[in-house]
Amino acid sequence: MRINLKKNIMKKIELLMKKNFLFALMMVISVSLTSCDNDFKQDAAGESSGPPVIASVSEASEDTPVTQGVLENTYIIRGNNLSSLVAVYFNGYQAGFNPALVTNEIAFVRIPADAPYVGQTNTLRLENLQGSIDYDFSLLTIDEFTEATVDGVKTVTLIGGDFTDTSSVTFVSGTEEAGNLVERPATIISISETEVQVEVPDGVEQAYIYIETSRGAVVQSDSYGFSYSIYIDALNPDWSMSQWGGTFDVESTEFALGQYSIKSVREGYSGLTFLAPNIGFDDYDALTVSIYGVGDIISVNLAINDFDSASTPVTLTLTPGQWKKFVIPLSDLYPNGGEPSSIFRLDFQESSNTGLPQYVFYVDDFGFL
Repeated sequence: MRINLKKNIMKKIELLMKKNFLFALMMVISVSLTSCDNDFKQDAAGESSGPPVIASVSEASEDTPVTQGVLENTYIIRGNNLSSLVAVYFNGYQAGFNPALVTNEIAFVRIPADAPYVGQTNTLRLENLQGSIDYDFSLLTIDEFTEATVDGVKTVTLIGGDFTDTSSVTFVSGTEEAGNLVERPATIISISETEVQVEVPDGVEQAYIYIETSRGAVVQSDSYGFSYSIYIDALNPDWSMSQWGGTFDVESTEFALGQYSIKSVREGYSGLTFLAPNIGFDDYDALTVSIYGVGDIISVNLAINDFDSASTPVTLTLTPGQWKKFVIPLSDLYPNGGEPSSIFRLDFQESSNTGLPQYVFYVDDFGFL
């Protein structure tokens, strides 16, 4: 997979393209398609003399031939008899194009965001004044992803399509510009037209997930993981822990996600404490954590800054015998306002209220988003 400076530039151009199609296309031409500029010069006076012909379709940022396209990306169609194009369709959905950027042998087309991509005939159709042509061309996108734990292994299921021809999945962190680019290949568990399930590679805290297909397409997910981790197999060294009314083990292998999790053994209404190095409250949007409840534990409360009187603890309802992931907006801790400037403490307080002498829960994948 080529995750390089040129690709990063083109991603920025693709964002601009959503706001101004013509401007983005002109940028694509000027930045990365010198060879196409020559095509325009040589063929500016060409005229159509029959139905359209497609020789190849290339992804614009790399100008490499593909037989699958990503929604909202721009593609170069090369062939003949294109100057009189009147319509372009992806799986029956009409795409707009600018006639000023079409010659007899080349056309630029952007795949619409609403083009259908699963359960389709995978057809790119061009129509001109003399006829039409159908070309085998499938579409690709990632709509969302979900997380789960299978036999103690963290997994991600990417949802969208058409994933039939998926060849690799890679978790990519950092950038070449910053000198911290890391690419971690993922083990693929299963592939269908609409879902790809993979194991999360070891060491991933935050990454973008890339799917590459044998048809030459590459698509990127939204950000996966944490902006700032508190505990993933080990406690962030800038943090410390405390408690009242119980014990804890920060290297428990029981029910662990990954290698370790935190085992918390609590008396009723006792708590597990995480002490922070004064994290800016406005620096992050939410907290996320995975909790495994054992037996009769029903819920725990998440409290901030030593049960700040201006805050309202958030009750996390558990599913005993299963890992359950929570995403808690920081605003939920201060529903009436009065947010602090910084976070110095977070507590998980047992709150089942069933009168038992002991409650056990496990904490893992804890951090800020």
